[in-house]
Amino acid sequence: MIMYNASNITQKESQYVANMHTQRNNDLLLVSNNFKNKSSQTVCFTYKFKCIRVSASGKSANSQSGSFVAASGQAIALSKTSLSIRPSDSYSLLLEIYSENQLMASHSLTVPQL
Repeated sequence: MIMYNASNITQKESQYVANMHTQRNNDLLLVSNNFKNKSSQTVCFTYKFKCIRVSASGKSANSQSGSFVAASGQAIALSKTSLSIRPSDSYSLLLEIYSENQLMASHSLTVPQL
């Protein structure tokens, strides 16, 4: 079972929702990044996903980014990532959705030592 802290840093008037789903599969943490457009308009946004691993030997970071178009009411699967996990490490995950340079929605998770 994965225990984590979740924080919806910004959900711009709840019209745009960023969400991460995690699942543990043996020594892998599967992360799915998603977006839901609850507005009445089609939108063209970019996303940034960042994972920071903290271990006894230091920090490492991995990032992904891309652009997407979402129609009104549409849910979009943005990306999927598999992380090799170790019981002694902790992980910080951050998904941010932007319109140009304006943050529209974000979701963060902290996965403590497993």
